[in-house]
Amino acid sequence: MALRHEELTKEIRACIFEVHNDIGVGLNEETYHQALLACFSKRGFPTVSKERKYLVHRGARLKRFELDLLVFEKIIVALKAVPIDFVQAHYAQIISELKLWQKDLGLLVNFGRPRAEIERIPFNEKEKRIGEDYSEIKRQVGEATRHLLARIREAILFVFEAHGLGYGKMVCQNLLQAELDYQKITYNNNFHVSVQYDGEAIGLYKTKAFNIEDQLLCTVTAIQNQISLLDVTRMRTYLKHSGFVAGLLINFGKSCLEIKAILR
Repeated sequence: MALRHEELTKEIRACIFEVHNDIGVGLNEETYHQALLACFSKRGFPTVSKERKYLVHRGARLKRFELDLLVFEKIIVALKAVPIDFVQAHYAQIISELKLWQKDLGLLVNFGRPRAEIERIPFNEKEKRIGEDYSEIKRQVGEATRHLLARIREAILFVFEAHGLGYGKMVCQNLLQAELDYQKITYNNNFHVSVQYDGEAIGLYKTKAFNIEDQLLCTVTAIQNQISLLDVTRMRTYLKHSGFVAGLLINFGKSCLEIKAILR
């Protein structure tokens, strides 16, 4: 079975290896960017450099993205010059760009190793699937909390319908918070808990959660296969130290939107 844009990818890879072999390792990302741009130009490859687009929600510009390179009007090339393996943030970046530019293939390139590393990142919009679990809190919270949950769910589903899956954690959290603002649901995303050991306070800890209307804690993850045991146990720790009764875990995952409510 042929790889997506196989022949075009071979042309791009040849340029990447030529640049790496010619100028060496240990330089900064911008140097490799300019060298690769010159190589593409020399070979006559149609190339766009550092094009910018905004992610828009409810008519407001929420986040600006900037591509490194778009080649042949089809393939996004994201450049790194780091002495380590690719990390989650690198994948989240290029997947977000593929989604926003509506392209189906990216190349994640690292010039920071003894041999140039290239990883193909295919992208297809996922079918909109949702998994929800409120069983843990169903009979344990009052009418006011249930009403708030329904409003938050409406906000989550609006974001999901408008933008789907594929953006990274912070982008998804910002989208959700923008929708909460639009629906006039208040929250505090600078939420600290007072940690105690053996009955004595030992300090304040800034959590990865935000507090919605002083009733629920909420965390957002993205591009995960599923809500993990770590996500659940971390939320229980936040609930324990904050005094809140319930928390909401939201995962804009690889193939499915997940919403899970848990008790302290």
